[in-house]
Amino acid sequence: MLRETFPRTEAVPASVPDWSSVTHHLGFAPVFDRFAAGAAERDTGRHLIFDETKELKRLGFGALRIDLEDRASLTLPEFFPVVRDLAAADPNIAHVFRNHFFAVETHRRTPRARFSNRVLGLAREGAMFGVAFNEVSKNPAGGVNYLPSAGLEPDGDGFRISGTKIYSTGNIYADFLFASAVDADGEARQFFIPTSAEGVLLEDDWDGFGQKLTGSGKTVFDRVRVDSSDLYDLSQRGPDEPFLYGYTFHQIYLTTIISGIVDRILRDAVDLIRARKRNFYHALHDHPSEEPELQSVVGRIAAYRAAIGAVTERAAAALDRAWAGAEGPDAGELSISASIAAAEAKVVTDETAAVLASLLIDVSSGSGVSASRALDRHWRNIKVISAHNPRVYKERILGDHYLNGTAPPTGAFF
Repeated sequence: MLRETFPRTEAVPASVPDWSSVTHHLGFAPVFDRFAAGAAERDTGRHLIFDETKELKRLGFGALRIDLEDRASLTLPEFFPVVRDLAAADPNIAHVFRNHFFAVETHRRTPRARFSNRVLGLAREGAMFGVAFNEVSKNPAGGVNYLPSAGLEPDGDGFRISGTKIYSTGNIYADFLFASAVDADGEARQFFIPTSAEGVLLEDDWDGFGQKLTGSGKTVFDRVRVDSSDLYDLSQRGPDEPFLYGYTFHQIYLTTIISGIVDRILRDAVDLIRARKRNFYHALHDHPSEEPELQSVVGRIAAYRAAIGAVTERAAAALDRAWAGAEGPDAGELSISASIAAAEAKVVTDETAAVLASLLIDVSSGSGVSASRALDRHWRNIKVISAHNPRVYKERILGDHYLNGTAPPTGAFF
């Protein structure tokens, strides 16, 4: 019996990730093409991404969520596909902007406040923000209301700050930092400072096996001068207002980066198989692209890639609804729903994406394991990003919520 053959379609997948319509509309497609072409070399050579982040700042990437004279701000469902595309090109570049965009989101809610107006104005001008809050301590990760060990001491009409912060993702590329310290009265304070200020040291001592170029090392303050006007307090919600899960954005942003890596895995799988010139002697076909087993693996990668994209977009839509209803009677319920959707997306994405990264090596054969191709970076980057907030904790909390109606935790990881 002859094997049934099926007609070929006209559509042929691109050799690089197919960028979203928003990315094309904004004119970022050729930029992301270049970033994608150099990603493996940057990883293997540990070439830091100063030029790439500088170019994006110049192009207004950091102001995508802010109205400009020639462009309206993107909605969250428009914004996250652009982040996913950038992550498909190079997840390091997408990652270093996470804290920046969270700062922008925070101040978009109070645009008329003096400090928020200043921050948003700097973002419109192309400035990039980082944060310096994490410290080596015995406090549980992500908890709230803990005093920092970095200290503020009075100095005339201002202060001097000294202390060391860790996990300072993206700070080596940033222009300004949001940071925390404790004053002489034992009160936690937050301040805003240029990275160029005297006494600010940004160390590239991050030694993770993935996301090597994010600059996630230490930020050291050595008696750095802080003006009183640069101390700030974020606005607090009133006692009768529902609690909002303010860090859900962080979680969805990281899951979106992994979603972008999976986009790249599919493209790399297609390119690798098409480029192979020969098959194994015991294979069923002369060319690997006709091999049923390899076709099945690529089909599996494509299907799970679609599922990851869908569950991530679902979480972004839930967050969009929560923020749109932040002042309404359903604010608390909407915010919990967004937090749960983000946790579900993370559980699905973190586990599945790592498997797909391994499948890429399966279809590459000997031609794909060259160190110069750096295909192993996809698995390494996925595992490092997912380690920020391990899914094994999320699974229990999701189960408790569905079984007992327990609300998610309220700290930094939800």
